[in-house]
Amino acid sequence: MATAAEGPQQHAAPPHGNQQEAADRLEWVKQMRSAFSPEGMCKADGEVDQDFFKPKNIIIRLKDDEKWGAAQKEALYKGLERYGVGKWREMINSFPELSRYKDTDVRVHAGRLLGAQSLARHVGWKGDRAAVDAQRELHLRIAGATSCLKNGVLVENDEGSVARYLEQHPEVAAQIGAPP
Repeated sequence: MATAAEGPQQHAAPPHGNQQEAADRLEWVKQMRSAFSPEGMCKADGEVDQDFFKPKNIIIRLKDDEKWGAAQKEALYKGLERYGVGKWREMINSFPELSRYKDTDVRVHAGRLLGAQSLARHVGWKGDRAAVDAQRELHLRIAGATSCLKNGVLVENDEGSVARYLEQHPEVAAQIGAPP
């Protein structure tokens, strides 16, 4: 009987000096894998088929009342004009079209409207539809200059490209949060 210090003998690794024994064990593993694995998990030679573990189809279906439509977009434009960036709860409470959404949902959609993933430079900023659209165009120009465009919005990167660009172009930085 093996002691606790020695560990269980049946799981011992093959000796490094005996390559034939290691090859025999690997062949045994492949046979067991082929015999006991679900269909499609192993290739004909007993190797694991990694494609077996990849998702086949990912379908996300939102219920109709969860979809973001024109009415919600219009309410968000009005909310940005009345309350400003960061006042998500006030917008949700004031506009019935937004009442079914969480603060984070409204913030994400505001970021899309403004064309920027980070709204830190806009906290408290208010603007009508024309001002929001002008900010989006500004962010898209910055994204083009810095190669920091992802999913249609300006994103910050680990290298600080956006911050560096704004430091080098104070005239552009001054337009962030400015009226059109």
